[in-house]
Amino acid sequence: MGGPCLACLDLTAGSRNSARAAQGALAGFFMLLIWVAPADAWAWSEFGEPEEKPAPVSAGPEIQEPFFAFLLGMVDADSLGQWSGANLRAVAEEAGRPSRFPLDQVVSLSRSRPDSASASRYVGGRVQANWRIELVAAQDRPMPYSIMGYHPGSLLVGGELVLAELAPMDLNLTWGNGEDRQSEAVTEVRIFALEKGHVVLDADGWLDALLGAGLDDSWTVGFVTCREQGRRLGLGVSLGRKGRQIYGEFDFANDQVLTHGRELASALSRMSRSWLNTENGNLPSPWSDR
Repeated sequence: MGGPCLACLDLTAGSRNSARAAQGALAGFFMLLIWVAPADAWAWSEFGEPEEKPAPVSAGPEIQEPFFAFLLGMVDADSLGQWSGANLRAVAEEAGRPSRFPLDQVVSLSRSRPDSASASRYVGGRVQANWRIELVAAQDRPMPYSIMGYHPGSLLVGGELVLAELAPMDLNLTWGNGEDRQSEAVTEVRIFALEKGHVVLDADGWLDALLGAGLDDSWTVGFVTCREQGRRLGLGVSLGRKGRQIYGEFDFANDQVLTHGRELASALSRMSRSWLNTENGNLPSPWSDR
């Protein structure tokens, strides 16, 4: 499997280790994915009934998309640094797999430590790193992944995005009631709270009319990654225009949006909102500039 071209990157020693982790290792990171739930305690995927389990892992790398592999490699190795758009394009080229994302629009990407005063700004969580992504301009591009056979609209992305990455934690998720009550532990749960900028799914009008309540414009509040029985999964956590809770699950190994919301993913979405909520004063007001 191809990996980042170390000769093409100006990396610290820690970053070199993290690049190797990416070789072995959220739509880019900031475009991860966006989706809908009633405005009660239960999150709900707008794309169908729950599936029992994700699709079998395909042969190949743990993370197919080279941009995701690089970013999560940096996270796994806890590397700090700043990378240019040229660095990221070199990584994708060296991986030998095309990226779905417009890396030519990236000016810079950085991961840095917070100061001690701001590290505790999330109750029950500690900020381990701050991410900043600068693009050449705000973006309005087609959704790079298909959902139920459709590319459902446009991703509107701000020209500057700032995310707070919380330190990893292990969580025990529960769902169901009575005899149907179930629980499962997930490990290495990382919350990425979108503190500045916006990532919005602007659903196509014709598809919105076709699917009705099954599709909604979505404002991203953050992203989540974790391991479920060792397998890495991703989650986009968002709000609809009328406050509907939103989540969407992403399969890194098969590089696809899961079109049916699993109960475990729904439970993870609900729990993540302890940090990914607009009442804690850390996140911007949704739809304020849309």
